[in-house]
Amino acid sequence: MRFRHTLVTLTAVTLMLAGCGNNSTNSPQAAGPAAATSAAEKAPAPAPPMDAKAVLAKLTAAKLGATHGAVQDEDNDPNDLLGRPNGYTSRASADLPGGDTEADKYGIDRGLVIEVWPTADDADRRSKFIQDTLKNMQILGTEYHYRADQGRVLVRVSGKVKPSLAKKVEAALAGL
Repeated sequence: MRFRHTLVTLTAVTLMLAGCGNNSTNSPQAAGPAAATSAAEKAPAPAPPMDAKAVLAKLTAAKLGATHGAVQDEDNDPNDLLGRPNGYTSRASADLPGGDTEADKYGIDRGLVIEVWPTADDADRRSKFIQDTLKNMQILGTEYHYRADQGRVLVRVSGKVKPSLAKKVEAALAGL
């Protein structure tokens, strides 16, 4: 009987001691959250979103032949989408070789349009709408669509522009 009493006491003491943990800062549990916090503090802040003016400057610097680059505002936006609900946050346009310089000012037929959307999903919807419309009404022509800045920037190139130049636009955007 005495042996049984000793065994029960020893088991109870062992269990009590096992429940006591080491609270030093060297334990893996204590270091985990602190290490994650310091790593998060050292991570660089995300780059601010690009606007159409910055994208236009990069494409102009790439020497693609873009001329008459212009940033649109709410007074001269041909689509009336700038700053409106479900619209883009900034827009720019330029003439590209092969585009129609006699077409409407700031229009895609002149060569190049840059639209910056609040989210990549918004830019996706816009691109899909345009491409579906052009596919269903082929008389309206064609466009190349390229993306930059985590998908928020939609760069539209007129289908009148040669494919080789459109590829150069795509390559210039790859670095953004």
